[in-house]
Amino acid sequence: MYLLSDIKYPSGAAEGKASFKCIGNPYEAYEMSFTSIPTEQEVYDILISFMPTYPEGMEFTNSELYKSERLFPDVYYTGKGCAAFTAELSDAAFGEWPGRITFDFSDIRAGDIIRLADNQHSVIVLAVDGDTVTIAEANYNGTVHWGRTLSLSNAATEWNYMITRYPI
Repeated sequence: MYLLSDIKYPSGAAEGKASFKCIGNPYEAYEMSFTSIPTEQEVYDILISFMPTYPEGMEFTNSELYKSERLFPDVYYTGKGCAAFTAELSDAAFGEWPGRITFDFSDIRAGDIIRLADNQHSVIVLAVDGDTVTIAEANYNGTVHWGRTLSLSNAATEWNYMITRYPI
């Protein structure tokens, strides 16, 4: 068995089919169909388009579930609460592009999912400006919030990992 972080994703794949292989086992390969990777502005626009569906202050707790068949290859990921919210928005923004786990926050971008608070909370990045990361989140005190900021300088000590769908 290989960690999701061991999977190498296609770089610069255009629309159509792309293959990728597990680094730990070069004989284990996957082939998926991809659309072109969205720009950060396109990702931001898609994420913000969910504001009417999930308005600021709307109740959103762990009773909310979302099943993603696209976030990780060959894994049916079911998230609840904050994880459901971030997976749904990520799927909308990235479509078939698979996610990968990373502990390197130096290339954080709109649409990346951050796992923090001792691995208890997921947030999705709306924008990055210098050391400031603007996020959207759900099940933060039981409700949806848009626009809270985090400091990138705290990433090494306060963030657990990040899920990105941008290719390497």
